Order: sequence, then C-alpha cells, then structure tokens
Amino acid sequence: MNIYKENRVGQGSRGRGKTISKNSESGSQQRSHMVTNTKKETRFQWFFQRAEMPDGQYDPETGTGLLCIEELSKKDKGIYRAMVSDDRGEDDTILDLTGDALDAIFTELGRIGALSATPLKIQGTEEGIRIFSKVKYYNVEYMKTTWFHKDKRLESGDRIRTGTTLDEIWLHILDPKDSDKGKYTLEIAAGKEVRQLSTDLSGQAFEDAMAEHQRLKALAIIEKNRAKVVRGLPDVATIMEDKTLCLTCVISGDPAPEISWLKNDQPVTFLDRYRMEVRGTEVTITIEKVNSDDSGRYGVFVKNKYGSETGQVTISVFKHGDEPKELKSM
Repeated sequence: MNIYKENRVGQGSRGRGKTISKNSESGSQQRSHMVTNTKKETRFQWFFQRAEMPDGQYDPETGTGLLCIEELSKKDKGIYRAMVSDDRGEDDTILDLTGDALDAIFTELGRIGALSATPLKIQGTEEGIRIFSKVKYYNVEYMKTTWFHKDKRLESGDRIRTGTTLDEIWLHILDPKDSDKGKYTLEIAAGKEVRQLSTDLSGQAFEDAMAEHQRLKALAIIEKNRAKVVRGLPDVATIMEDKTLCLTCVISGDPAPEISWLKNDQPVTFLDRYRMEVRGTEVTITIEKVNSDDSGRYGVFVKNKYGSETGQVTISVFKHGDEPKELKSM
C-alpha cells in the first residue's frame, strides 16, 4: 500500500495555511499548503531529516507536490519538509511524522487493511491444505490475527502453521486428516476495528482440496526422484587433437538412473579410446587421443521410473598449430 503526502501550491493569496488529512478509502496521508504567484523558475523540493529526497514529484500545472512512501515502516519516522523557492524567497511546510502522528497513520492503515480482507479461500498444496485471505496492507505491530477451528482457538504447531505477508493472511494444515474438517474463522483486529471471516472445510470443499493436495504431492515426489543431470557439463569443450578429453557430470535420481552417452543422437560404444566411469553420482567419459572425427554434439542420457533427462555438450577438436574456433571469432 502506498502512503502519500501532498503539498499543494495554489493560485490564491500568498500564505502559510496547512492541512493534514488521511484518506480512509486509499489509506493515503495528505498535506496541503496554499501559496501564490509561482513562476516557471519556482523550485519545489522535498526533505526528510534535512536531507533532500529526489524522488519527490511536483506538477506546476496543478501546483501539487507528491511524495510516495512504499510500504511505510518505522524507518520512515521523522520530520518531513516541503519547500518552494525562487528569486523572491522561499516558503515551506513541515509534517512531524513521529509519536502519536505516526501511530495514528499505522492505526488507520490497520483499519483499512482489516476492511480490505477478501473472503477466505481454500487451496490444496504439496504439503497440505491452505486457507487464506488477501489484504491491501498488513502490519504485525498494529494488526492482530487469530484463527479458530470449530470455535476453538488454533495455535501454530507441528501440523498447523499460521502467518502473514504484507498482502496475505494464511493458515496451513499439513498432512490433512478427517479431523481437520469443519468451520474455520479468521479474526482480524486493528485498533477498535475487528473483522471475522469464515469458511467451511468439509464436504466437496474438503474433497477438492485433498485431491489437489494429493496431485501436487505426487508431482513433487516425481520431481524430487526423477533422473536428472544436476551439473558439470559445459556448453562447449574445445581440445587439441591427440590430447585426452575427460568430461564429468553429476547426476541424481531415486532409484539410481540408467546412464548412456550419445553422439549426435546416436549411442556411444565404449571401446578402444572411449571409456565411461561411474562413481556414486559422478559420471565421467574419457576419450583418448582425440581427433577431428570426435567433434560433435554429445549428451549424457539418464533415466529411471520417474523420468529422464539429457545433459549436452558440444566437443570441438582443432589441429596442431590452429587456433580454437572460439578464439578465431574474437
């Protein structure tokens, strides 16, 4: 949520009238200052704790100065000053955003945040079932949340997790069971404002969330255990003829993957100059006394019951006295 402070430069008589207000609909905080006889040369500046703030905006057409603070927090506590100046002198207005003034803004933002909370939604996740509400703004110091299940207050534990972000309030039920069915209520308190939101996690809602949970859990198991080439192979390997080339990569998978090497999409036969060695999760292919015929696109193909993957590398062999192709192109 954005917090705005405005300084308006008007076209009436010159003066130092100031107005500070909070907009209950948007959560903005505004300040107004009316002066006269501005010119093209008139300069508008924002200051915080005597340091100029270059992000401040000024529209000479409307006479509006605007400063936007994203995600207002205690670090924004202090004295704000808006100043207009030209060759005739200067004028300013000051906002003391400390103490009760800052508390009042946070309290109002908390009230707006509580009123903005959306109806509770139910969502199946990899770990369980999530119930949540979206809010425009949440501040842990000025807003309090309490969750209830069948009117019994819930506390975070091994299977129940609760939390908030700047725009969301959530409850996560891990490893859901039939005993987790029933009515859930979220209570949001912000100053004198208290709001309650409820949803019923039973019947079709519970069945749908459980089905999504089981689906995502199964996908997570597949992704975790499927055969993968984790790291190790470069995109290109360049080597001089008659040298020995060793390429090593790291694989993963449970059960342990089947491993094969391909050259230009055809299986590599490990005879004569070609060798493959597997040590745990490390796979190494060695080509002795490489020659131009060994140039090409190689791939290590790994496969188990959960899936497969290919890691690829292009090998380029150059003759004695020649430069590698990559160097020639530089």
